[in-house]
Amino acid sequence: MNIIEKQMPFIKLFVFSVTFSLLLLVIRVLKTESSFYTFLVWNLFLACIPYGITLLLSLDRTNRFIFWLGFTTWLIFLPNSPYILTDLQHIRLSNLQSVWFDVLLILSFAINGLIIGFTSLWMMQALLQERFSKKTTNFMIYGILLLCGFGIYLGRVLRWNSWDILQDPAGILADILKRILFPIQHINTWAFTIGFGGFLIITYRMIQYYQEKNN
Repeated sequence: MNIIEKQMPFIKLFVFSVTFSLLLLVIRVLKTESSFYTFLVWNLFLACIPYGITLLLSLDRTNRFIFWLGFTTWLIFLPNSPYILTDLQHIRLSNLQSVWFDVLLILSFAINGLIIGFTSLWMMQALLQERFSKKTTNFMIYGILLLCGFGIYLGRVLRWNSWDILQDPAGILADILKRILFPIQHINTWAFTIGFGGFLIITYRMIQYYQEKNN
């Protein structure tokens, strides 16, 4: 049984969950005659890219160059998965009398993004553990989740996109270096990074612990 067949039950459930989110979005568009929240579809698509990369890497575990190239690309796109959580800030712009509907709509997309991101991370952890010890891999995963927190900051606050690494690498590098070289002047950056990174680490570790105890 290859990785696609193993993942098929999850993929079916995920498609069902995404369909529910899309249904909520269609209802809102019809009710308000506004397409404002359709950006969530694009954000969820970006959130799914890391999962697609890990599926492909799991099909061929022998080519080291392909693995590390895929890993780098995966790492660049991974922050898009938890990023949708920050779309909750748009609730303040809600024009619905029943604000709870917009909360449900955004949360459904955000949770789907988080689930597909964590699934991708779990698969990548298994691939890394084939190359490193379990302890080293765990430290790498925690570091990756902190980087995700930083990546979310770059996207939400500084408005950089994943593909800007190719379009304007100098601009992104300049923004990153300023925050590394002058951390006190950019304390909000590191508070945001640690806050979101810590949340992701705790959440992922709780899910991982549950999986370990029930396998």
